[in-house]
Amino acid sequence: MVWIRTKTKRDAVIRTSRDDLRKTMLDIVTTGKLMPGVEELAQVGDDLYHYRLAEVSNGVVRFTPEYTARFDTSDPDAITWEPVGESNFRSWGTFRISDGPTPDEQVLEIDTRSEASVDVARVVVVLIEPFAQKESDEVTGGFVTAIKKAVESASVSG
Repeated sequence: MVWIRTKTKRDAVIRTSRDDLRKTMLDIVTTGKLMPGVEELAQVGDDLYHYRLAEVSNGVVRFTPEYTARFDTSDPDAITWEPVGESNFRSWGTFRISDGPTPDEQVLEIDTRSEASVDVARVVVVLIEPFAQKESDEVTGGFVTAIKKAVESASVSG
């Protein structure tokens, strides 16, 4: 088993109030299910959430990420998470909220780092990591877009 590592950062300007964006981000299960590839997400304890993601396959590796993460919501402008326990996937990251270009807009930034344990020869890692990075970039970008759409549509209908 070897660990494949990725690091991704994405952001979006979202038309909403800071309070409404924070409230949305604090609903970790509902918001987390907006992430592409999330098949199951459930709270399993205080600040603990278990994820099972869709299978990823590139012809060399077939992998179904599953992990538990602890969320820290104590910072009013950031929500962070880190892996808990043993699993085949680990994810660390931060959702950061900052002032947008106008008073009615906020910037939501997602900065993540992840590792996947895969059963391949170490020499193959250099071939797999670019695929894993591309997948991580696409998922994170899709997640930011989905959050933006959900928050802005809620603001319009609310």
